[in-house]
Amino acid sequence: MHESKGMSMSAGSSVAVAPGVGAGPRNLPEMRPMSVSPRFCPADTDPFTTVDWDYRTAAIKDENGKVLFEQTNCEIPSSWSPLATNVVVSKYFYGEPNTPERETSVKQVIHRVARTIADWGIADGYFASREDGENFYRDLAWMCLHQ
Repeated sequence: MHESKGMSMSAGSSVAVAPGVGAGPRNLPEMRPMSVSPRFCPADTDPFTTVDWDYRTAAIKDENGKVLFEQTNCEIPSSWSPLATNVVVSKYFYGEPNTPERETSVKQVIHRVARTIADWGIADGYFASREDGENFYRDLAWMCLHQ
């Protein structure tokens, strides 16, 4: 294993693991599941309906104006800056550019990430109920959408 600044990497792995993460049973105090009340996004609201949406082109150019990256027809919250658009589309949209698998909307990115985190929390018993996990999902998605 390669050790660096408190992080370790398994042989053949490109994923750094913080001390204690994924290390199996630990001597920690017993965890009490969380109750999560809606704080930002009401329980009866889809977080993706709380922003207006635009279609934009995301582009990254070098200092000479040469296009290094471009993706057209990206669905982005209207309130987001061009910089936020370019960063999210170029760095966080899943899939190879110019393929059918490529994400085309911030809705897809935020749903993918927030759903994964919430589902892990539900599966690992972090939430007192499935409803608490869903409240967490909606609030996390809302916070990402509203930056």
